[in-house]
Amino acid sequence: MGKLHILALALAALMAAACGQDGRSIRDAISGQMADYPESRVQDIYKSFCQDNLGPEHLIPNPDAAREYLLSELGEYSSDLAEGKYTKPVKRYEPVGDEGNYIRVELSVILDSLVTENRLLEAFVSSANAGQNMTPDQWAEKWKEVEAVIRRDFPGIPDAERDLLQIDSLISEGHLILHHSPVYEAAYHPHYRIIARDIFEKDIKPLL
Repeated sequence: MGKLHILALALAALMAAACGQDGRSIRDAISGQMADYPESRVQDIYKSFCQDNLGPEHLIPNPDAAREYLLSELGEYSSDLAEGKYTKPVKRYEPVGDEGNYIRVELSVILDSLVTENRLLEAFVSSANAGQNMTPDQWAEKWKEVEAVIRRDFPGIPDAERDLLQIDSLISEGHLILHHSPVYEAAYHPHYRIIARDIFEKDIKPLL
């Protein structure tokens, strides 16, 4: 095996390590989010990468409670759409973070009768109860990588430094789960559930 071939293999290995399943670097993933959701704040970038590595926010021991919450959110979503407060997003689903371990599935797939409430709920509960991909300590290390990219390449995000410092403080106190920023909520009205990639590919994507 020639030296050039060995060098090419080494470079390929480095690229694979720097990119996730979707072939995206951390920078690519943040660029994609800022292109699709320009009102995103650091908190929203954090949420995307956190969901990618830790999955849905909590285990779901009581599917009935999860169903009631889903039905309530669907009712509110339908009412807001009927009143013209906003419109459905174009994207039915999208991966989170740089690895795409989980997929955000927009609840409009239920409103448009593409996926039943039961099917999406089952996929969500199974994803939530499957366990996390990382320990909290591993996630803290991963976030340091994301944080470095934000500071280097995305300093123009409003209040970036303030939010980065606040997130570091929350992580040090053990608070890993954050909501979307108020700005993001007001601009995009997110209604989705997080589904593990393998479950999504098998049970949800064929219906879309």
